Amino acid sequence: MLDRCRLLILVLLGVVLAACAPGRPVERPPLRVEWIYWPGDWILLVAQDQGFFEKHGVRVEPHLYEIFEEAMPDLAAEKMDAGFFVVGDFVPIVKNDNLRAVFITDISSGADQVVARSEIKSLRDLKGKRIGVNLGTFGELFVYKMLERAGLRPADVTLININPENVPQAIPDQIDAGHTWEPFTSRALAQGHQVIFSSADTPGLIPDLLVMRTQVLRERPEDVRAFLRAWLEAVEFTQQYPDRAIASIAKLSGMKPEEISFEGVQLYTLEDNLAAFSQNPGSDTTSIYYTTNLYIEFLINRQSCHPSRCQSNSRSIVHFLVERTSLGSKAWSVCARWFNSL
Repeated sequence: MLDRCRLLILVLLGVVLAACAPGRPVERPPLRVEWIYWPGDWILLVAQDQGFFEKHGVRVEPHLYEIFEEAMPDLAAEKMDAGFFVVGDFVPIVKNDNLRAVFITDISSGADQVVARSEIKSLRDLKGKRIGVNLGTFGELFVYKMLERAGLRPADVTLININPENVPQAIPDQIDAGHTWEPFTSRALAQGHQVIFSSADTPGLIPDLLVMRTQVLRERPEDVRAFLRAWLEAVEFTQQYPDRAIASIAKLSGMKPEEISFEGVQLYTLEDNLAAFSQNPGSDTTSIYYTTNLYIEFLINRQSCHPSRCQSNSRSIVHFLVERTSLGSKAWSVCARWFNSL
């Protein structure tokens, strides 16, 4: 009996000592980050495979979305911690300040394309034709700019709602031309179709942003800093060692190396971000302020976003850009002036 009591006392003492012992640091969950088959997003895979996230002390869990449209509601519902979105697609999904844009990751400078049947020789030939585009997204504004270049109006064509990933197989039965990007452009070209317009003709119109949940920014600022440091290191690595970067992307994505190209995409550095935010209000799409207003006008005109909500949500673009990521006081003063002017 005495031995049983001693045993019980020892067990209880062990429980008490364990409770009083210094706690181990709680391991933070990985940042769940959305990516799609878009060249700018592939930097995420380079950083993951080359160990840059681990090096800077942040765990990251990439999540592939085969259809980019499906990623937006998941981020808005906070099923993801972060993702990459064109500014015009980001503004409408913000609800009660739950999302913030952190960084410009890249600019499309030719990688967004409109492919068409070989019989279509010029933009003017699109009159009366069916154009596939994901309506309500940045792609629709991109197509409008193409029509504007050709002297056509939206009423001169029939817009068909279709995802960019499905454009190659939709020509010619469902559409005559459509907005897409690599690797889907190459698949369309292999079928005998051609590129008739690209974002090289609309410089600065399509900036991609790293978007994060506001709660993550507030509660895990060190992880955000680490993510950005790893991202910028991956950008530099990709520029210096493109073959090794492509190998990393192929390994984690399942794509063939020949399908992987950064042609037509300008990967943004910290300096590029400062330049984009320093022009207030700016007179062209080299200013993120000017570009954001283009999308706000587009969204309001198509009644996709109430004017007051669009204006309010656009403020979410730069509030945490520097304040929460320690990118420097000079950068913050530039961004703060832009933010306060909205």
